[in-house]
Amino acid sequence: MLDTETLQRRLGIQILFDFTDILEAIDFAAGNGFGVLELNLGNIRFGNQLRQARMRAQVRRYARAAGVKLAIHALEGPSFFIPSERVRRCAVAELKRTLDWAADIGARNVIMHLGFDMHYGYGGGNRFTHEEFPEYYEQALLAALGELKSYARNRARLCVENVGGFRFAPAKKILPRLLGGSLGLCFDIGHIAILPKEQQEVELAFFHRFRSRVLHAHLHHNNGIRDQHLPLGGGTADVKPYLELLVSSPAWLVFETRPREAALASRDYFITRLLPELGEKG
Repeated sequence: MLDTETLQRRLGIQILFDFTDILEAIDFAAGNGFGVLELNLGNIRFGNQLRQARMRAQVRRYARAAGVKLAIHALEGPSFFIPSERVRRCAVAELKRTLDWAADIGARNVIMHLGFDMHYGYGGGNRFTHEEFPEYYEQALLAALGELKSYARNRARLCVENVGGFRFAPAKKILPRLLGGSLGLCFDIGHIAILPKEQQEVELAFFHRFRSRVLHAHLHHNNGIRDQHLPLGGGTADVKPYLELLVSSPAWLVFETRPREAALASRDYFITRLLPELGEKG
């Protein structure tokens, strides 16, 4: 049977725009019973605070005293699917700095995107560089992610999220070779729910294959067509198959719904409506 008490300690909230101060966000997470707080660096104020060594030390002490585990969502702009090694080096450098910050504040997980590709109009359609030059990007990913995995060791766990370049053929070929140790996965159930049915099945099979490497998850809902980041229970997509996988994985389960009241509603719906059903299957 599912150990619901242990599972609830894995529940978390992602904070983006609701707070201007990290310590206040920690207070909110602890005061509302969340065991995990994910800081999204899309909030410029969070980045400004984490640049200060004294503030990083304070965040570490504060979170530890509050009993809240920390994660960081890295900036979403950098891409590993740009045909320029110089540009990719900037993406690697940015993620290394985020890993340094994570180590200083005691954040266990750093969530990253692989980025999107450049595409060009061609004959009435689009052609993507990763489709034209797959071997180039296989080598680029192998080099960049291999370097980042090594750098992450003893700092934090890098978690690659299922969005953008995650679904490109070069990533599908390279990721299985690198997963393990300090490189894992972030399973976003809203992102998979908007895929065509056949693609959902392929992606879900991938996560089943690497269930032990799923270290982080984003929980939110949508209508199965558009990525809306609705509270759980507020959409129509069937997300239960993904939740069934996640509760048996080691992943931290973070509600990525905004504003913060939506995360509270998601947590309540998950505990009162979904968890009893998942417990029966566990």
